[in-house]
Amino acid sequence: MAPRPKRYAAVSLFSGCGGMDLGAERSDRARVVWAIDNEHWAVETYRRNLGKHIVEGDITETPVPDVPCDILLAGPPCQDYSTLWNHDGLITARGNLFRQVARYLDALQPAAFVLENVPGLLSANRGVAWTLVRHALKSPSSFVDNRPRRGRRRGVHYDISAQVVDMADLGVPQHRERLIVLGVRRDLGVRPPIIPTPFQGFPRTVGDVLDAHPLPEDAPNHERGMDSPDVVERLKLIPPGSNFEVIPAGHPLAVKGLISHVYRRLDPEKPSYTVIAGGGGGTHGYHHIEPRRLSNREKARLQGFPDDFVFEFGTDLRDRRSAYPRVRRQVGNAVPPPAAELIVSALADVLQDAGVPARTGGELLAARRGQRSLLTVPNFPGTSSREQRAVGQ
Repeated sequence: MAPRPKRYAAVSLFSGCGGMDLGAERSDRARVVWAIDNEHWAVETYRRNLGKHIVEGDITETPVPDVPCDILLAGPPCQDYSTLWNHDGLITARGNLFRQVARYLDALQPAAFVLENVPGLLSANRGVAWTLVRHALKSPSSFVDNRPRRGRRRGVHYDISAQVVDMADLGVPQHRERLIVLGVRRDLGVRPPIIPTPFQGFPRTVGDVLDAHPLPEDAPNHERGMDSPDVVERLKLIPPGSNFEVIPAGHPLAVKGLISHVYRRLDPEKPSYTVIAGGGGGTHGYHHIEPRRLSNREKARLQGFPDDFVFEFGTDLRDRRSAYPRVRRQVGNAVPPPAAELIVSALADVLQDAGVPARTGGELLAARRGQRSLLTVPNFPGTSSREQRAVGQ
């Protein structure tokens, strides 16, 4: 049997159910050796589908692990930077979690990183948020270390790029604009790649992923029949691609909504609109043929998850209506795996061109198991002293 190709070691922060990590591993260019998230059911889903190398805990109270890291993956919570919500950004604790990304960059000094967030990060707090985040990512050591300059150890610096991409252009059957920040360690002498958009102008559509290969009745996370009779009758009045606004004012089933997603049905000839993690009545996403909300399995397809990726929700629930939001949140918060696969592949190409050595399957497996004494640390500029010490232990 031929040996498995070498891959880069990745550490994942704010991993959720594992969308970014699944894409990274499907690229066959990276393997995640350590991950962390604080949402219980997302962690259970991750463990079921990707492995037990994820920690459930508060990242602000979790020490940086002693593991190899060539690529850091991070998807810090985006709600406080979204223009759909309060856009509070830096004034919330959740909006300041980017500081943990800087802490891990400073400690692990990976060759590169990927950070995913919403485009609203660029404008939050009148641009102050992005100025601070950019500084934290470019010079994480100086951002983390508050000592006077003479007392600081030599830190790490990154050249970064920030690109707003529509995930539909990356092969995801969904219009989903996201800010992707890529960083490459400055001593490597290469720039971050431009994210390729091979599906621009030729996107995958709702019909491609929901109609061409219909889901079986017993598919996991495929909940249906959860809407009230009024909602079903309301949806019958709305054609594919339209929303609540087509129902005349004064009609018994008319509703008032603030955003276009309210009772919006899919258009089979186009990519889906953005799959979201939560929201009140009328925001679930609605099927284009049947008058009903989308099941979480259908949303997972629109996010690019394979059908055998099962989302956990527990067995202590009184009814399936309680299970639905647990899974909905996981799906809506995830980074679409096909997009992550493409992004990590492009980043790995740059690292390979820069001469950053990948790691053997044995090294990566040992890292997952915590067997640091079996690891060999590549000798390239910037390898942390912590890693060098670990080799001799």
